[in-house]
Amino acid sequence: MSSWRFIVLSLTYHWRINLAVALGVAAATAVLTGALLVGDSVRGSLRRLTLDRLGRIDNVLVTDRFFAAGLAAELRADPGFARHFTAAVPAILFPRGTLEKSGFERSGRAAQVLVVGCGAEFWELGDAQFRPLRAPGRDEIVLNAPLAAELQAGVGDEVLLRLPKANQVPADSPLGRRSDRIRTLAGLRVIEIVPAESLGRFSLSATQATPRNAYVASQTLQDALGQQDRVNAVLVAGRSPHSPPAADAEAALAAAFQPQLADYGLSIQRVRCTFRPGEAAAQDDARDEVVFDYFSLTTDRMLFSAPAEQAARQAWQHAAAQPLLTYLANSIERAGAGRTSPVIPYSLITAVDSDPGLGPLWAPDGRTPVLLEADEIVLNSWAAADLNAQPGDPIRVTFYKPETAHDRLEEETAEFVLKAIVPLTEPRRPYRRNRPAQYADRPTPANDPDLTPVVEGVTDQESISRWEAPFPVDHRRIRPQDDDYWANHRTTPKAFVSLAAGRRLWGSRFGEITSVRVPAPPGLAAGGEQEQAFRAQLEQRLLAELHSRRANFGFDFLPVKQRGLAASKGATPFDVLFLFLSFFIIIAALMLVALLFRLGVERRAREVGTLLALGFPRRLTMRLLCVEGALVAAAGGLLGVGVGVGYAWLMVIGLRTWWIGAISTPFLRLFVEPRSLAGGYLSGVAICVVTVLWSVRRTKEISVRRLLAGQAGMADAAVYAAAGNGSLAAALLSLAVAMALAFAAPRLGGDAQAGAFVGSGTLVLVALLILLRRSLKTGGRIGAGHGGWSLGWLAARNVARHPGRSTLTVGLMAVASFLIVAMSSFRLAPTESGTGGFDLMAESAQPVFGDWSTPRGRETLLADRASVLAGGTVLPLRLQAGDDASCSNLYQASRPRVIGVSDAFVRHFDDPAVPRFAWAGSAAESPAEQANPWRLLADGRHASRPAIPVMLDKNMAVYSLHLYRGIGEEFELTYPEAGVVRFRVAGLLSNCVLQGSLLIGESDFVRLFAGVSGYRFFLIRSPAGKTLQVAEALEDRLGDQGFDAASTRQRLEDQFAIQNTYLSTFQSLGALGLLLGTFGLATVQVRNVIERRGELALLRAAGFRRRRLAGLVMLENVALLLGGLLTGFAAALVTTLPHMLAGGASIPLVDLTLLLAVVLLVGCLSSLASVRATLQAPILAALREE
Repeated sequence: MSSWRFIVLSLTYHWRINLAVALGVAAATAVLTGALLVGDSVRGSLRRLTLDRLGRIDNVLVTDRFFAAGLAAELRADPGFARHFTAAVPAILFPRGTLEKSGFERSGRAAQVLVVGCGAEFWELGDAQFRPLRAPGRDEIVLNAPLAAELQAGVGDEVLLRLPKANQVPADSPLGRRSDRIRTLAGLRVIEIVPAESLGRFSLSATQATPRNAYVASQTLQDALGQQDRVNAVLVAGRSPHSPPAADAEAALAAAFQPQLADYGLSIQRVRCTFRPGEAAAQDDARDEVVFDYFSLTTDRMLFSAPAEQAARQAWQHAAAQPLLTYLANSIERAGAGRTSPVIPYSLITAVDSDPGLGPLWAPDGRTPVLLEADEIVLNSWAAADLNAQPGDPIRVTFYKPETAHDRLEEETAEFVLKAIVPLTEPRRPYRRNRPAQYADRPTPANDPDLTPVVEGVTDQESISRWEAPFPVDHRRIRPQDDDYWANHRTTPKAFVSLAAGRRLWGSRFGEITSVRVPAPPGLAAGGEQEQAFRAQLEQRLLAELHSRRANFGFDFLPVKQRGLAASKGATPFDVLFLFLSFFIIIAALMLVALLFRLGVERRAREVGTLLALGFPRRLTMRLLCVEGALVAAAGGLLGVGVGVGYAWLMVIGLRTWWIGAISTPFLRLFVEPRSLAGGYLSGVAICVVTVLWSVRRTKEISVRRLLAGQAGMADAAVYAAAGNGSLAAALLSLAVAMALAFAAPRLGGDAQAGAFVGSGTLVLVALLILLRRSLKTGGRIGAGHGGWSLGWLAARNVARHPGRSTLTVGLMAVASFLIVAMSSFRLAPTESGTGGFDLMAESAQPVFGDWSTPRGRETLLADRASVLAGGTVLPLRLQAGDDASCSNLYQASRPRVIGVSDAFVRHFDDPAVPRFAWAGSAAESPAEQANPWRLLADGRHASRPAIPVMLDKNMAVYSLHLYRGIGEEFELTYPEAGVVRFRVAGLLSNCVLQGSLLIGESDFVRLFAGVSGYRFFLIRSPAGKTLQVAEALEDRLGDQGFDAASTRQRLEDQFAIQNTYLSTFQSLGALGLLLGTFGLATVQVRNVIERRGELALLRAAGFRRRRLAGLVMLENVALLLGGLLTGFAAALVTTLPHMLAGGASIPLVDLTLLLAVVLLVGCLSSLASVRATLQAPILAALREE
C-alpha cells in the first residue's frame, strides 16, 4: 500500500475527527480572511465614494478670485489638452455658503453648504442616472437630499442663499470693510431634490461624511456678485472615469491654461500728464510738455501680495520699475507746535524712492531726485503752507496700524524731519467725476492723484464729507480747506517718505506696496501702435513671471481624483484592526485545532503503535500524520475562505448598524479581493499546519508500548508534591504591586493611566494563576468528604491530576474574560478636561469681526441679545479650512485644518481657577509653561527656528498623521497658501474637542495664511444654565455669517463613540472567541475521559452509576470554566475598582455579567460532549486495558 493510499484511507476512516479539525481550521481561516476583506471593503468603499463624488472630474482649479470664464473654452481648444482630457467646465464654487428656508426658523438654516454655480455641462460630468431633469435657471436652485432634509425644504419652496463678496480689500486692513461682505440671494425656488449620489454628493474634501450641496445657475451668481462672465473654478475631465491621468497630462494641462493680467487681479494703465503753456495753447502745431508719463500696475485688492510684487520686480527689473506704497494718515502736524498749531486730517502719504526716470520728488534744479532717509519726510507746498512748516521742522504723522484684530483700530504715531517742500500747482478747474483737473500753470510731478490706488467708497467720492469709509471718520475735524484740497487734487498725496519707512510703518501680511510704475519711453505717442507694442511687452514679461508663481494665486490644477484615491487607503488599517479585534477567535480556533488533532492522534494510539511495531520508521509515521493533518487543514481552509466572506459581510453589516460609531455614516459595501482570499487562505492554513506539526511532535516522545496500550498521553509524573515558598512569595509580591498600581492609576493621565490599569490587572491575574497552580500541585489539600461532597472532592482531585493542563485551561478563559471586562474601563465619557470648561464650540461660514471681550463689542455683534452672554466667555480663533484629521475621518488627511490660537486664549488659561484641557505631554520647561502649556505658542522663542510649534490631539497625531515620536517631532505639510510648512510638536492634548485640527500661535497663523481675515472658530463658556439660550442668540444674530454652535459634550460623545465602538466590537468578537474556547475546553475534557477510560471503568465496576460519573465529569468541566471566568472577572474588577470609585470608569456590569453567563451556559452545553463520551465508554474493554 502506497503512502498516499494509506493517507486517503485514513482520512476517510477517521472522517469524524478530521471533519472537526477541518472546522477548527475553517474558523481560524474565516477570521483571517474576513479581517482582510473588511480592510478591502473599507478601502474599496472609500475608493468608490471618491469616484462617485467626482464622476469624470480628474482635476480642479479653484481660487478665491474670479477670472474669465472663457479660459475654459481656450483650454478645450488647446491641442495638448485634447490629447489627455475630454472636458473643461467653468463653474463657481463656494464651499461655505449659508441657506435658509423662507419663513425663517432656527431649524431651517444650514451653514457650511457647498454652493455650485453651474450649467447643464456640469451634470454631464456625472452619472446620467442621478442628474436633475433640467439644470436650474435664473432664480432657481437644486438641493441634494441631505441639505433638503436639514432645511425641511421641498420642491416649490423658496430658500435664501448667502455668499461672500469677492475680490475685496482684506477685512483685517483699516481700509477693508468688515461689514457688508455678504451678498444675499432671496427667493430662490427649489425645482428638484437630487439624491446624494454621483455629482449629487460632489465634494473636494476627502471625507466619508455626506456633503450638503446646493446647485445654482452660474449666471444667477454672476449677476448677484457683479462678476459677469467670470468664474472661480474649472473642472477638468480625463478620458477614464476610474483612473487619474498620467504625469505628462498634468504638465500639458498646466501649459494649456493661460490666465491674463485681469485674471490675476492686476491691470496696467498709462498715466500721462501733459501741459501746453498759455502762449502756445492757440498754436495748432505746438507740442505739449510732458510733466510725467509712466505705466502703472495696480491690483484690485489694493495691496500687492508678496508673490505679485516679486513677479513685477523680476519681470521689469531692466525697465527701471519703481514700487510705491500709499497710505492714509489720520493727521499730519508739526511736532511740538502746541495745541493751536493746525492739524491736517485724513491725508494720503506715499512711500517711494525717487529715481531719475520717474521722480516724483525733484530738487529745485528739476534734474536731481530727492532721496530720503528713514526718518525724513517731504511735504507738498499746500501742506507745508497749511502747517507753516519749514525744512528741518519735526513732523508728526498719526495713522491706523496696518492690521486690525477683533474690529479694533489702533492708532500709532511716527515722527519725521521735514527735508524738503515740493511744489504743487493749483488747478484752474477742479476735478469733477470722470473729468480731470485743468491747469493754467504747469503742474508738477507732485500733482499726481494716480499715486493712490482705488478704494471704493473713498477715492471715488466728490468730497471728504461723502466718504463711505470702512473706518470711522470724524467729520468735525474736516476743515473747508480740506474739502477744497480734495476738490482740486483728489487723491494727490500731501507727503512723501522713503519706501523703507513706508514698508516698516504700513507694510503688512497683505502686502507692502500699492502700485509699480515703469517710465514710458521718451516720445512714445499716446494710443498708437508703439504704445500697444510696449504695453504688450510689459504684459508678456509680467505674465511669464506670474505663470511661474501661479500656485500662489490659486491657478494650479489640483489632482483631486488622484489625491482622493491616495487618501482612500485610509488612516486606519481596518484589516489589522479587525485582526486584533478578532484575536481571541483566532487563538480559540488554533487551540481547538490543536486539541482536536491531538485527540484524534490519541484515539489512534494503537494504530500508530502497530505501525511502529511492524517496523515502520517513526519519522515516516510522523510524516504520514503531518501530511494527513496538512490535507485536513487545506480542506478546512477552503471552507474557511467561503465562511470568511460571510464573516466579512457580517462585519460590514455590523459597521453599518451596530458599530456605526466607528465610521460615522453607513457607506460601507462588501468588496472581495482575490489577493485577500489567497492571503487569508494561505495564512490560515499555514498557522494551522504549524499547530498540527506541534501536536504531532509531542507524539514522538511516547513509547511504542504505551501506544499499543492506547495511552497517547505523557506518562504521569509525581502528581502531587509539596509546594515551595517561592511561588507564594511571587504571588504576594504581584498582588502588592498590582494594588499599588491600581490606586495610583486614577492620579495619572493618558497612556500612563491605561498602562497602570492593564499592568495591575495582569499582575493580579498572574498572582491568582500562580496560587491556583500551587494549590493544584499539592493536590488541592482537600480532605475526603461524605455524601454529596465526596463527588466534589473527587472532581477537585481529578482537576489537580494535570496541574499544568488545568492551569492553562483556566488561564486561557481567565485572560479572555479579564480583557473583555477590563476593556470596559477604557470607555470614554465627556469630562471637563476634554471640553476645557467650554460649553459650546462654534464655527461660522464667513468671518466674524468684533470685540467679544467688551460689553460694547458684544452689543455691536448681538444687539439686544448681548445680555445673554453676561458672565460668559467667548474666545474667537482664526481658522484655515482643511481636511478633517480627527479619528472620525477614515480618509488619510493630507492638509489638516489649522486653528490660530489668540493671545486672549493663551491668557485665559493663565488663570488657575479656570478648567483646563488634559495634556498627554508638552515641551514646557518653566513653571509658568508647565502650568499653561499654551504659552509655548505665544512666547516667541521659536522665531529663529524653521519649524513652527504646534499643538494637536495625541490620537490625531498617532492615528491620522502617524506621528509616533511625540514631543519634539517635526513634520512637513503643504498648503496652497503657504507652501511647504514645517511643524514641531510642542504639545499633545488628550481626548479633547479640538481633535482634528492643528493649533498654532496667531502670529504664525497670519504669517502663513495672510489672506485669512477675521475669526471663524469659537470656544464659548456660557453663564450657568444658559447654554441653550446662548447658542440660540448667537445663531440668530450671526445667522448672516452662518454661525453654527454645538455642545462640546455632544461633540466629545460623538468623538468618543469611535473608541467606545471599537471596545464594543472587541468585546463582542472576544466573546465569540471565548465561546469557541469553551468548545476547546470540552475537547480537553473528552481527551481526559479517553485517558481515564480504565479509571472510569473501574469506578463503574465498583458500583458508581453512569449518571454519577457523568455528573463527575460535568463538575470538572464547570469547575475549570467557572474558575477561569471568575479569575478573570475578579482580576478585572479588583484593578478597575479604584478607577470606578474615582469616576473615571463606567463599566456596564449588568451587560458583562449577562455576557459571561451566556459563555458559562454555552460552556456547560459543550461539556455534554465529554459527558456523552463517559456514558458511552465500553466498560469491559477499558477494564482489560487497565
